[in-house]
Amino acid sequence: MDYWLISHKDSGENMDYWLISHKDSGENESMGGLYKKTMGETGFLNYFSVVNLDQALAKATDLGAKVVKGKQEIPNIGWFAILQDPDNNGFALFQGKM
Repeated sequence: MDYWLISHKDSGENMDYWLISHKDSGENESMGGLYKKTMGETGFLNYFSVVNLDQALAKATDLGAKVVKGKQEIPNIGWFAILQDPDNNGFALFQGKM
């Protein structure tokens, strides 16, 4: 059985990017993404999907997180920001385009 859909998205920046979704998810309801490392990244970075990135950034920083990389657009896909929690764990917030 096929439970996952993997679709290539053009990020507009010469970056191969694939979205991973459940077979029953709606349009732009991705559950993950894959791309080839190009900037020296190491390890995994967990992304959490949010409805409103600006509000989520404000809430996270109010709770003690530090913004490592501010809001960035992924053309044709959405926006993300990378943060660090008070224990120095990195994570990202993601808002998809609707």
